[in-house]
Amino acid sequence: MNSTRQSVLNLYRELLRECHKFSLYNYREYFLRRVREEFRQNRQMQDSAKISELVKRGQANLAIIRRQVLIGNLYTPEQRSIIENQQRLSTAS
Repeated sequence: MNSTRQSVLNLYRELLRECHKFSLYNYREYFLRRVREEFRQNRQMQDSAKISELVKRGQANLAIIRRQVLIGNLYTPEQRSIIENQQRLSTAS
């Protein structure tokens, strides 16, 4: 059970890391929100068969996110969103 927990935590970290690679704010925040929400929903899951099914689905989603990050970063617009500009100004101050 401990190795299952560790693999779930590793998957969660990988998903979050990969989501942070999106250059567009809206995509990045959407995927981060969805990953966190999905893991919170299944936090109390005890059935090992269901957990392994969810881990497989998470790994498939990780592969999809990796592809989308790659494709999305190929076509990144020059101009950043208003929110990103505000965040950059507030951290520079």
